[in-house]
Amino acid sequence: MRIAKCTFLSGLLCGVTMAALLTTTSCSGTASAASSGGGTTGDTSYAAVYKTLTWSNATVTFPTSCSMTITATGVPPYHDPYYLAPATSDSVTGVVATTNSGLQLTVTPYEAGSITSSTNTFNICPSKASSTTMTNLGPIGMMISGEFLYNAFEATSTPALGDNVSYSYTTGGVTYTPAFIDKCNSHPTPVNVGYTWHLHGVPLCLTATEDGTGPSHMIGIALDGYPVYGGRDINGNVIATSQLDACNGITSATPEFPNGRTTTCCR
Repeated sequence: MRIAKCTFLSGLLCGVTMAALLTTTSCSGTASAASSGGGTTGDTSYAAVYKTLTWSNATVTFPTSCSMTITATGVPPYHDPYYLAPATSDSVTGVVATTNSGLQLTVTPYEAGSITSSTNTFNICPSKASSTTMTNLGPIGMMISGEFLYNAFEATSTPALGDNVSYSYTTGGVTYTPAFIDKCNSHPTPVNVGYTWHLHGVPLCLTATEDGTGPSHMIGIALDGYPVYGGRDINGNVIATSQLDACNGITSATPEFPNGRTTTCCR
């Protein structure tokens, strides 16, 4: 069986170790184990599966038997030509839309050259902690697409997907409809604060290729060292929110762990 934490929607993490270079906390106060390169030895069966994953826009190494270092370009595999974002010097227009939480947005072009790369080390032999810890508004994991995983909330403390808006914009005779959150449930932070590409919900573009309508496969790693999955069980059935724990976790089998292990799912 597995414990799957749908950390896209949860503001909590339940594992024991914090990833080395990320700024979010996990369920314990242990911050040094992964940064030392050794990692905290827990269930070593996860390490074997992590070593089989295929990553894009990222280089993965294993400094020790219980640590994994990911160097990601940060370039998303899917993106729109324009987005709605808080006003910066790169904005194309004036304010064109306001979110429910009051964020005023302008049209901003996708800027591949501004995307921030990163190197992060994770403990891949995690152990479940006895209590949960709140995440912050920064990264709480990394997807196999090379994108950061954030929790559900924007800086306004409003769920990002519930704050989404769009606006039709015409340039060069072509009409675009940029949105605050794109169809993949991702967007960048503004250029002036790092332009880090990240997800606030189930990475629909990724799960469409990895899962189809079948069972969810491993699509990333959470800050606490547990795998990230989509929202379907081993039979391809949608996992109900009522089945999940405080960290959006569930115990069940997955394609990678048919006999079950502690993992992370998304709803």
